[in-house]
Amino acid sequence: MKAAYVKAPFEFEVRDRKLREPGETEIVVDIKACGLCGHDLILSRYAADRMQQFGHEVSGVVSKVGRLVTNVKTGDKVVLESGTFDRFSANSRNGRVDLDNKGPNFWIKGDDNMGFAERMIAPCECAVPFDGLDFEETSIVEPLGVALDLFKTADIKIMNDVLVIGLGPIGLMAAKIAKESGARKVYAAELSACKARIGIAKKWGIDEIILSDQQKIEDYPFEKDGVDRVLVTAPPATIPAALSVCRMGGIVAFLGIDYSPAGMVTIDSTLVHSNTLQLRASNASPALYFPECLDIIKSGMVSTKDLITHRFRLDEIGTAVKAFDEDKEHGVKAILVNE
Repeated sequence: MKAAYVKAPFEFEVRDRKLREPGETEIVVDIKACGLCGHDLILSRYAADRMQQFGHEVSGVVSKVGRLVTNVKTGDKVVLESGTFDRFSANSRNGRVDLDNKGPNFWIKGDDNMGFAERMIAPCECAVPFDGLDFEETSIVEPLGVALDLFKTADIKIMNDVLVIGLGPIGLMAAKIAKESGARKVYAAELSACKARIGIAKKWGIDEIILSDQQKIEDYPFEKDGVDRVLVTAPPATIPAALSVCRMGGIVAFLGIDYSPAGMVTIDSTLVHSNTLQLRASNASPALYFPECLDIIKSGMVSTKDLITHRFRLDEIGTAVKAFDEDKEHGVKAILVNE
C-alpha cells in the first residue's frame, strides 16, 4: 500500500509500506476520502525533520476485521472517529463520556497509521457505519462533529442572536446549524480575502457578514446592541472581542487553539462579572455525535459537499497541500480522493 508522509515544512513523500494484520478488535479500512484539517496544515507548515503520517478525517470501506469485531463487517461503509472514550473510566460511568479522551484511537499503537494513505487500521469502536451518502461528503463528518460540539457547548436558544468568528469549515457548519435551529439572527466575521467562505455563508442564509480586517467586531452595529451567543473558531486572541459584544447573560464558546504565547489572552473580569457572561471551551475530544452528524447531512441541514473546493490524489499531495494553503480566496476544504 501507499501512504503519504510529511518530512519537512511543505515537503511530502509517498511511500510504499506493508500494513500489519489487524488485532482482534481492529479493522482495516480502505480509504476512499480523507479531509485536510487545519491541524494537518499546522503540521505541514512546522514539520520537524522526521517522517510522519497524517490525516484523520476518514471515510472508507471495511476490508478486513479482527476476530472479536462485531459492530461492523467486511464491505461496510464507515466514517472513523479520530478517538473515542474509555467506557470503563469513572467519567464515562458517571455519564460524562465527553470528558474522557483516553479510549481507543488510531494513534495508540505507535505505528504509522493515518488517513492520507490507501488503507489504515483502526479500533473497531471508532468505526461508525453509514449508507445513503457518498465518501466525499462523509469525510467531513469529523469536523461536523466538532461544529456540533461547539453549537451544543454554546447552548443556543430559540430567537438568540449569534455571532460566529471564523468561517472555516467548522465555523460555517456551526453557523448553519445555529441558523437552522432557531437563532433569530446569525452574524459571521471573516477576513475579506476569504471570498469562497463568505460566499458559502451567504448561500447558507447567514444574515450579516463582518469583514474583520476592515471593521472591528467591537464596533459593529449589531441590531440589538450585541449578541446572545458567540462561537469562536478563530485564534484565542479574538476571545476578548467576543466577550465585549455579548449582551447580558451571554455565552462565548470557543475551540480556537494557539500553542504559542499568543494563546495567552487577557479578559476583563469586571465585564464578565457585571454582565453575567460565561466563557466555555469546546474540545470535541473524544469525537462524538457521528450518527447525529450523518442524519444532519442526510436531512440537508448542512451540505458538506458545498465546502469542498479542492480535491487531490495521493500522488499529488506534494503540491496539493501547499497550493490549498496559499489559496485564501478560493479555499474552504480540501480532500484526498482515492476512488
